Amino acid sequence: MPGIDYSKFDHIDDSDDEAPKKPAKPAAAPSPAPAAPAGPVKLPEEHCRPLDDAPDMQLPDGDYLQFYQTKMTAPQRMQTLVHLWNSADQTERVEFLRHLIDLIGNPTITNRIKGGQEVLKDLDTSYYDGVTFPEKWIESFKGLAVDDKKVTFEKFFKTLDQQERGLVLGTLM
Repeated sequence: MPGIDYSKFDHIDDSDDEAPKKPAKPAAAPSPAPAAPAGPVKLPEEHCRPLDDAPDMQLPDGDYLQFYQTKMTAPQRMQTLVHLWNSADQTERVEFLRHLIDLIGNPTITNRIKGGQEVLKDLDTSYYDGVTFPEKWIESFKGLAVDDKKVTFEKFFKTLDQQERGLVLGTLM
């Protein structure tokens, strides 16, 4: 059928309709793998400080946004977003993605977002293992209606700097 791009599904390495592969260059002698650290990596203290002093999440605006933007480190902000995402069910995540696409408003970027179930799965929290986040916000978030959850994600996303926004988008591509 014209207009449908099936290339995302073509993972056949030995297909006779593809250009022949160039011979691989001889591999250099493998270098020894670096030694693993003797113990767990110590995170900088500012990423691990308790966030029990975080204000309650109050919509539409509240002190929580100022706290998120100024009192939390970038890893803490990312960890918070990961846990908020993971606390939502898949139908809500679809709504979050649609809202994010509308917010971005740039098809060059939004057309690169993965489709299907892959993008809707839980995010890996181990990347930020040991990084603190306001756990009470996750509990508050779970009790919100989906439209309020979308607004919450929007407000958090808009407070991020360009590099942090890039991290968010990178997890979706």
